[in-house]
Amino acid sequence: MFRIKVLTIGLASLFFILGLATLSDYGVNWDAMSHLQRGQAYLHYYLTGRNDYSDLREWNLYREKVEEVKTRTAGDVLPRNRLYLQDTGTIFFSPDIPKSEVPRISLYQNTGADLNYIMTHYDYGHPHVSDVLSSVFNFVLFQKLGLINDVDSYRVYGILLAASLVGLVFWWTASSYGKFAGVVAALALSAYPLFWAESHFNTEKDIPETVYWSFMLFAVWRGITGKSWKWVLASGVFFGLAIGTKFNVLFSLFVIVPWLVVYLLPKWNPSEFFKKQRKLFLSLIIAPLLGLSLYIGTWPYFWENTTGKVKQVISFYKTIGTANNVDPSFLGPLGINTYAFQWILYTTPLVILFFAVLGVVFALFRIKKEKDKQSLLFLLWLIVPVVRVSWPGANIYGGVRQIMEFIPAMAILAGIGASQTVVWVHGYIVEFKQFNKLTSKPLRVLALLLFLPLVFKLIEIHPNENTYFNPLIGGLKGAAERGFPAWGVSFGAPYREAIEWVNKNTELGAKLTLGSEILGNIPGVFIRPDIDYKSNRSGYLRQGEYVISLRFDGTENRSYFDMYLDRMLEPVHEITVDGVPILKIWKNDEQHLKAEWKNEGVVEGLKYTSEKSGLLFDIERVEKLSRLELAYDESNCPEIEYAYLEVSKDGESWERIPGVLPEETRIRVVAKQPSAGKFVEPFVGQEARYIHLVLSPTNTCLAQVKSSVLYYFK
Repeated sequence: MFRIKVLTIGLASLFFILGLATLSDYGVNWDAMSHLQRGQAYLHYYLTGRNDYSDLREWNLYREKVEEVKTRTAGDVLPRNRLYLQDTGTIFFSPDIPKSEVPRISLYQNTGADLNYIMTHYDYGHPHVSDVLSSVFNFVLFQKLGLINDVDSYRVYGILLAASLVGLVFWWTASSYGKFAGVVAALALSAYPLFWAESHFNTEKDIPETVYWSFMLFAVWRGITGKSWKWVLASGVFFGLAIGTKFNVLFSLFVIVPWLVVYLLPKWNPSEFFKKQRKLFLSLIIAPLLGLSLYIGTWPYFWENTTGKVKQVISFYKTIGTANNVDPSFLGPLGINTYAFQWILYTTPLVILFFAVLGVVFALFRIKKEKDKQSLLFLLWLIVPVVRVSWPGANIYGGVRQIMEFIPAMAILAGIGASQTVVWVHGYIVEFKQFNKLTSKPLRVLALLLFLPLVFKLIEIHPNENTYFNPLIGGLKGAAERGFPAWGVSFGAPYREAIEWVNKNTELGAKLTLGSEILGNIPGVFIRPDIDYKSNRSGYLRQGEYVISLRFDGTENRSYFDMYLDRMLEPVHEITVDGVPILKIWKNDEQHLKAEWKNEGVVEGLKYTSEKSGLLFDIERVEKLSRLELAYDESNCPEIEYAYLEVSKDGESWERIPGVLPEETRIRVVAKQPSAGKFVEPFVGQEARYIHLVLSPTNTCLAQVKSSVLYYFK
């Protein structure tokens, strides 16, 4: 047992060291801004009792320094739009100005979202616990010690949690099935592409949820089988941490209860149990109450109208967890949604899938023999998270990161499968091939060597391991060609590599923006200070801004700007996996415009008719559309509620143009459309004769057209 403990610490430490060593390769999760500014607001409240940052000296000093450096360098060759640049190649705090010149507050405290704002705008979704704990790591490692940089300090929390889970998986498996099974289980968990990648930057939701779920199940198992009320109470703490991160842990009830019934039923004697195990019984009652107290008691959102607020959070999860419009291609018998099963099938590395399937088979045969029914527990742990999103009417999107709690169970079963396979193969060789002196060591080594191709693949696609698809579907390239939903979704991992390219390759004073993503996805401290980073999308005006945007399933038709970038511009840089771009960088200027879109023609005074739903423009011939410009009368008419456009070649088959008016995101530099008696609608070369402008109300000002001009591509 001593060797198992040493190996547990060793494997967990190895994962932690490798995680930290590679942390600076990963971008920021696209949900990070909302979670971390909330975590900081709550942490500040816990520490000071204040709902804002007005008492924080560094907060005011930071803002003063930013304004001072902007003013001081405004006329310089190298102006500074931000206070400092953090070296993106390291996790350590390494600014390009003296450290003493940087007031150590977090950029996520400088967004304008204090606790007053958060509690009134969006504090009803995912719970808060891991937001706050991530912020604690930032508070200590960056703000107090100045050791780890502002961004990566938050993510040390996720690496530490993931490393602890690797240790737990090894210890639990090795203690019951042997050290080799434990090593394979730990290796399968560590090398599972989704788990490895997300442990670096998904530190506010799915990684913490997976870890706390796993430790809770272990504590329940250890408490019940070891008759330890202390371990049962510990499970309550882990339950509180888990439900304080996401509601997934509530479904662990369908893991624990069936296992308890099967484990306790054969030996159940109520009077003897209550007499001899009174503390254990009480701990089973207290544990969930302890967890709920931790969840509700640390979230000020719940301190008023608790019942109503709980209902609001439940409604949030019901909304995102159920759907009426499930992709019919994933519907199986009885309306079962096979999306999660197919995702797991195609994204689990084959070596892990192979050993896990064997582990499931061996576990089924072991259930009757085992006194503690561990195999049943592991099987339920694997199955329940998948079943809950496969049930008719259930929904899941963006892959399977939302149910990552199945991965540790799969890893444990892979360890069991590998171990039992070695035993079976060794026994077969010795008995039937007469190799009596053969030990099982070569077979164990061979089993471990089977992981080498996976390790090499992860190194090849690093740091974008969460876009991995296995050979069953032809890798990411096969998934993209097949149109498999959510292929290429990286959740922001490539952003760091992208901004490193921009910092090294763009001219002084370059303009930079993102595609349809929010600017907070790339922290300002990672951007060269002279770069003008803001929402300066210029579209067809081509004002020379660089554009960074993730590419994955659905982005090609998501918005005008996405379509414009993909169809009309040549990228200046691409980040690819299996030959498929998952991020592109463009420069929006005439030089990078594709040749086929360089020449325009004009049609003035378009014919149009008023219809029940709006206006119908007739070009009288099919053209490749560039943009429609209208001037309209703003007098004596109601304001527009909404509008959108459709185009058609024949007036029968229509293509909806992305977006709903009024809006300002299509071409940000043009401002909100429509406004001030003018309206510009850009196109991306759609071939059409008819343009249908759907209006509500139909007598809105935009319907009072004074003049019209259509530009088309020759």
